[in-house]
Amino acid sequence: MLSQKRRAVLWLHRIPAIIVLFAMTAVFSAAVFSTFASASDIESEPQVVNVSLEECRRLALKHSASVLLAENAVLDAKLALEQAEATNLTRPSPTSLYQAEMNLKSAEKSLEIVKQDVILSTDQLYYSLLRAEHMVSIAEQALDLAERQLQITNAKESVGMATQLDIIRAENQVASSRNSLASAILNRELAMVSLNQAIGFAPTTVLSLEDEFSYERTEGLDLDAAIEFALANRIEIAQAKSAVEIADMNVKLADNTFTPRLTYERAKISADDARIRLKEQENKIALSVRQAYVSLVQAEAKIELSEARVNEARENLRITQLLFEADMATNVEVLAAQNQYTQSQIDALQAIYDYNMARSQFNRTIGDTAGTTGGVPES
Repeated sequence: MLSQKRRAVLWLHRIPAIIVLFAMTAVFSAAVFSTFASASDIESEPQVVNVSLEECRRLALKHSASVLLAENAVLDAKLALEQAEATNLTRPSPTSLYQAEMNLKSAEKSLEIVKQDVILSTDQLYYSLLRAEHMVSIAEQALDLAERQLQITNAKESVGMATQLDIIRAENQVASSRNSLASAILNRELAMVSLNQAIGFAPTTVLSLEDEFSYERTEGLDLDAAIEFALANRIEIAQAKSAVEIADMNVKLADNTFTPRLTYERAKISADDARIRLKEQENKIALSVRQAYVSLVQAEAKIELSEARVNEARENLRITQLLFEADMATNVEVLAAQNQYTQSQIDALQAIYDYNMARSQFNRTIGDTAGTTGGVPES
C-alpha cells in the first residue's frame, strides 16, 4: 500500500516536467511549420527574369526542337560521309563520296536556315510580348481617363448640369475600359507563356524585357546592294549551287567510253535542270527582297503618320475636356475624344510593332544572320 502511494507521489512530481516537454514540442513544431510555410510561400512566388532580345534568341536556338533535329541531321550526314569514305577504300565510287560530301554541306546549310527561322520566330514572340505590355499600359490610361470623366459627370449631375443619361454613358465607358484592361492583361500573360516556352523557361516565369521597340530610318538602305547581298548569302542559293556542282560531277564521270551514251545524255539534262532551278531560286529571292523592302518602307511611313495622329488626338482630347468643364461640349464628345485618343495609341503601337517585324523579316530575307541584330547593307 505504501509503495503504491509512493509511486503516485513520484508521478505527480513528474507532471510539470511532462507539461514543459509537451509545450516545447508544440513550440518547435509551430516553428518548423512556420519555416516550411515561409519556404513554400517563397517557392510559390513567380520568378522574375530580365531578358534582352539577343538573350532570347540565344536561348531559343538552344531549346528549339527544329534546331535540335537539324543538328542531328548534320551529325547523321557526318556519319554517312565517314561510312562513304570507308566504303570508298574497298569499292571506289567518286560519285557516292562526292554526294555524301554534298549531303553534309546541305545539312549544314539547312541547319543555318532553321536557325534563321527560329530567330525570326523569337523576334515575333518578343515583340508580341512587348506590344502586349504596352497594350496594358494604354488600357490602364484609358481606364483612368474614363474614371475621371465619370467623377466629373457625377459632380455636374449633382448640381443639375448633367443628366442621368450622361452618367450612364460615363459608367458604360468605365465598364468598357475595365473589360479592355482585363483582356489586355490576359493577352500579356499568353504572350509571356509563349515566349517562355520558346526560350525554355517555366510557364510561370515573369519576364522583364530589357529591349524596347527600335526605329531607324531606311534612307541609307540600298535595295540593289541588299539583293546582291542576298544572292551571295542566302543558304538556298548555296544549296542550288551545290546541286549544280553535283550534276556537273555526274556529267564528267559519265563522259567516258565505257559509260552508256544515254546515261551521259541524261546526266547533261540533269545538269541543265540544276542550272534552271538555280536561276529560278535567284529570281525568287530577288523578288522576295524587293517585297520585304517595300514592306519595310511602308511600315516606316505608318510610324510617322501614326505619331502625328496620336498628337492630334491628344490635343483634341485636352481641348474637348476643357470645353466640357466649361459647359461648351457634351459628355458624348468627351467620350468620343477619349476613344479616338486610345485608338490612336493602339494604332501607333501596332505601327512600331509592324516596323520592327518588317525589319526582322527583311534581314531574314537577305540572309543576314548578323543583321538580325540590327545590321542592314547600306549604300
